[in-house]
Amino acid sequence: MAEPNDTSFDELFLAHPLPMWVYDLETLAFLAVNTAAVVHYGYSEAEFLALTIADLRPADELPRLYANLKSAPRDTFEKSGTWHHCTKEGALIDVEISSHPLLFHGRACKFVLAHDVTDRVQAQRKIARLNRVYALLSGINSAIVRIRDRDALFKEACRLATMEGGFVAASIDKAEAHGATLRNESHAGCALPARAALLDSGWIATRAARERTPVVCNDIDTDGAMVPFCDHLAARGFRAVASFPLLVGERLEAVLTLVSDTPHVFDADELKVLNELAGDLSFALLFLDREEQLSYMAYYDVMTALPNRRLFQDRLAQLLHAGSHPLLGVALINLDRFAQLNDALGRHAGDALLVQIAQRLGACLPDAYNLARIGGDTFALTLAELARGEDAAEVLQQAVFGALDQPFELDGHDVRISTRAGLALYPADGADAETLFKHAEAALKNAKSSGERYLYYAPRMNAALAARMALEHALQTALEEHQFEMYYQPRVDLVSGAVVSAEALIRWNHPERGVVGPIDFIALAEETGLIRPIGAWVIDAVCAQQKAWQDSGAAIVPVAINLSAVQCMQAELLNMIAGTMAAYGLEQRFIEFELTETAVMDNPDEAARNLRALKALGVQLSLDDFGTGYSSLAQLKRFPFDFVKIDRSFISGVGSNAGDEAIAAAIIAMAHSMGLKVVAEGVETDAQLAVMRTLACDEMQGFLFSKALPAGEFEALVRSGRHL
Repeated sequence: MAEPNDTSFDELFLAHPLPMWVYDLETLAFLAVNTAAVVHYGYSEAEFLALTIADLRPADELPRLYANLKSAPRDTFEKSGTWHHCTKEGALIDVEISSHPLLFHGRACKFVLAHDVTDRVQAQRKIARLNRVYALLSGINSAIVRIRDRDALFKEACRLATMEGGFVAASIDKAEAHGATLRNESHAGCALPARAALLDSGWIATRAARERTPVVCNDIDTDGAMVPFCDHLAARGFRAVASFPLLVGERLEAVLTLVSDTPHVFDADELKVLNELAGDLSFALLFLDREEQLSYMAYYDVMTALPNRRLFQDRLAQLLHAGSHPLLGVALINLDRFAQLNDALGRHAGDALLVQIAQRLGACLPDAYNLARIGGDTFALTLAELARGEDAAEVLQQAVFGALDQPFELDGHDVRISTRAGLALYPADGADAETLFKHAEAALKNAKSSGERYLYYAPRMNAALAARMALEHALQTALEEHQFEMYYQPRVDLVSGAVVSAEALIRWNHPERGVVGPIDFIALAEETGLIRPIGAWVIDAVCAQQKAWQDSGAAIVPVAINLSAVQCMQAELLNMIAGTMAAYGLEQRFIEFELTETAVMDNPDEAARNLRALKALGVQLSLDDFGTGYSSLAQLKRFPFDFVKIDRSFISGVGSNAGDEAIAAAIIAMAHSMGLKVVAEGVETDAQLAVMRTLACDEMQGFLFSKALPAGEFEALVRSGRHL
């Protein structure tokens, strides 16, 4: 080793801008320090020369220091990496050390250059931390896409927080009723006693739940509120904690808590990403809520909470498949003059009656009877505990009619109702669920037309009754004598308020009964096949009217034509539509078609093919009465619809029924996410209109703006430029 003896070395040593010193390899004492070291570390030269290099190191790094000194070569230049040093004031700095052996006054020493890299190291650590939380954000968003269960999503989020985010512990604790307390559930890397201590402290998670805002403790050791728990938590490596409420609207769903072993880790940049992460989880919970509501709608009647037609038939099929009942009955129960009750007392009273009927029957019938609401005013029962066929009638008379014959209270008034029923028995009246159900329907129709309280199914019930035959003949005559007329109900854009389209609705100008609405004859037309010529007439009439309006210079808007399930099965339907539009020289954009859920879901695969072919003509398609059938918005991906029309049964409750409003909001949000526009049917009040606008519904249709009008009156309305 060479010993410096040039005075220029001393001058260079003292003037160098980086801290430098010489220390004895045996005693580790400082033998010389330069001015930069004195300034940077805060010690005077005399104080420095009274120290050893061990005095600059934190206590926990001394073993590493001694090991390094023992193994380091004593005759070569060395870079020993980055160390922590303590200044005189106690501050920790990151220092990059370079050293070289030399002889100093005859002693074996080392010459050291100490480069302060604290700023660089902290920046690198911050980047690394942010990279971890961005990886966590990415991982959780991926989990949101693929996971459809709350608990599974919570568990995966906690796992990712510890594996990807670098947190020592994570928990998501569900809120109990009203968000008053939290329930320990999903967690990762966090012992239950430690997590319970955080929650029970009245701090962090519970405070975040109470205040509905993130709460951060960046240093458990110095936070006064954490003093009672400091030792307990520090022993587990907890140094900083942050909790983020997960809100669905105004409702607290859960609280996400993240724990770090590094104090002051939750700086502004990290909190920005973590708040975004909590927002994504909250958004996922909102859509899980809506998805569950839509799934519920597929199997249950929203108003009465009873199984719907689909679930009833599924359960009936399972019961038959099990083969545990040698004799089984299906009963369909219908209310007499329910429409008149709605007209007299209002729709709300009719809804309340249906709810009371469901509650009363549910209370008096065993669960094995599988009570369901399968239509507007029709209920169904599976009679699974019969010893003989006559027992079915006894159940109806004693349990069902006995319960329903008692008065109901509606708006402070006692109201009595009358009911009729149709019965079909397994195996005599059918060996499968579909046949049994169809035959029970036939028996119910026969009971209603004959005036009987109830009737069993018999083969002759499938023959047309005299009244039905008369109506069928009258429909045929109406076609031949041009007794049908088209009315047009406007559809209005909820942003501009302008009429943007119309729905074509058929009316029958009966020579004796006057104007008859489609509800009184379309079902029979479908059953008899007359819907085919009637449907062809409707398409021709609408195209002819559109052409007439076009020729007269009237402002022409698209008109939607309803297609039934029977029409959709016609092989010639597409050619007939294309030929009619071509004959009148109409552009495709002036004609739309509407199909109900039933028409689509009776045979989804065939419907998908037919709709794609129909769409290829260039027309727009709407799914009518959404929510009353068996489909879900997820299934709509299969079909090329442009519009979804929310059924009036849900619209009637918005503004007064939180459940209906939530369902409408879910339908609108998910339909928009699939690029579909939404039309609210049956908007009759300003309150309903206001809610639909708030929910960003696209269009409305209903009596609030206009009822269905004859062609002349509709033309006048459009020409007037009337707006909503």
